[in-house]
Amino acid sequence: MPAMEPERPQAIIELDEDDEELDTAADDTPEVVQVPSYIAVIRIIAVLGMGLCVSFGLFISLVGIKGVLVGVPVMLLSIPCYYGMQAAERLATRAEHRAAAQQE
Repeated sequence: MPAMEPERPQAIIELDEDDEELDTAADDTPEVVQVPSYIAVIRIIAVLGMGLCVSFGLFISLVGIKGVLVGVPVMLLSIPCYYGMQAAERLATRAEHRAAAQQE
């Protein structure tokens, strides 16, 4: 018995009144605004800082009561990282607004 090939999905082609193909894929994609690289670096550092502070604080807290006394302040160090990430988001939205204003 020969092996059956799976059905391949057929491409959907839209035609206009003159039977010409329409390029619908290009119309549906929104424009991607690239943010400066320093904003991406701030975001990465902030997310890594939050994750490391919380995970290391929880790990240290497993030691006992003395570990909890050290672990809780270490976990609280994730709060400035969070606000750093929020500052980076504000910078990113400013950059997006600036880019949109220049395109107009």
